[in-house]
Amino acid sequence: MGEERGVHFEASREEVSKDADVFYNPEMRLNRDISEVAVKVFSDIKEGELRYCDATAGSGIRAFRNAKDVDKLFINDPNPEAQEAIKKGLEKNGLKADVTEKDANVLLSEKRNFFHVIDIDPFGPFTKFLDSAARASNHSSFAGFTATDNSAPSGSYPTVCERRYGSKPLKNSFMHETGLRIYLKEVFQNYARFDKSFEPKICFHQRHYSRISGRVTESKRRTNRRLDNIGYLSFCPECRWRELERKDKCGFCGNGELKYAGPLWTGKFADQRFTEKMLEKMPEDWEKSHEFLELLDSEASIRTPYYDLHEMASQLDIQSPRRDKVIESLSEKGYMVSRTHFAPTGLRTDAPFEDVREKIRQNSTSNL
Repeated sequence: MGEERGVHFEASREEVSKDADVFYNPEMRLNRDISEVAVKVFSDIKEGELRYCDATAGSGIRAFRNAKDVDKLFINDPNPEAQEAIKKGLEKNGLKADVTEKDANVLLSEKRNFFHVIDIDPFGPFTKFLDSAARASNHSSFAGFTATDNSAPSGSYPTVCERRYGSKPLKNSFMHETGLRIYLKEVFQNYARFDKSFEPKICFHQRHYSRISGRVTESKRRTNRRLDNIGYLSFCPECRWRELERKDKCGFCGNGELKYAGPLWTGKFADQRFTEKMLEKMPEDWEKSHEFLELLDSEASIRTPYYDLHEMASQLDIQSPRRDKVIESLSEKGYMVSRTHFAPTGLRTDAPFEDVREKIRQNSTSNL
């Protein structure tokens, strides 16, 4: 019997694979930390009963951790070994739940507009669960999806991405942000087909996975208004200029042979009002997760794809500057600027591209 954040669970720690009976992946603890606190914040907003569904439960650790913030637990997994682990975990933690042994799509399709929180954490892509999740989401609900097929939307397997997500990816220094935006587009459009609006609250990439979480409301008007957030990304391979819009030529160097990605989500991938509330709720002794959430919060309001300082410096043929120096210089000019959770050598800013280049050049160690 294992333990995480004071919650007990039954699972093996063997190598994670789709063939494992019931596995526990300690590297996903940050994901579970973020997800638990997001549900906690949503539970404060939502009025009335809160029905939580972990549709791809495995050991049930996610549901066990969220139990104290919801009214009714629904835990599902078609694997008989998972069923045994879930029942042992419920008993050990003193919890009650409606436990089912169904295909996740069957369960969700049977419960139309029923669940206030839906968690989908499968092995691989989440795409095959999207339609049924949209059906099962209440008109005022919260949904979270984990994906581990990042190599496709981040550009390593472009044909797979186009087949699976209907989008063209782009492999470059900020490819994981592009991948996150492709995932977000897919979730938003699937909910839109059911006249439901998906509003991203906290979405991120970490190591081998991405997580999409947001508020669901049944509103054609809100959905229509957010359709403008579906678009394209243009990127210049010559100077590294980028813009979340389809362009014919580079806005900096005039290059007419741009690369592009999309369709994808061009809006914000986090809501700072929501992430600030999450910071208030997250225990400070969850140090790694707290630091990660602070990063997400700091960059939440900046839409422009992040800049990797090493890549920008290489293109300028200079030594890479210290990130904090560039951030300070851009901030002094009045621009929004932040570190980014995507890369330790990255920064995000709303500064014009020419100013970003200038500050990188000015603060380069080549000038010391």
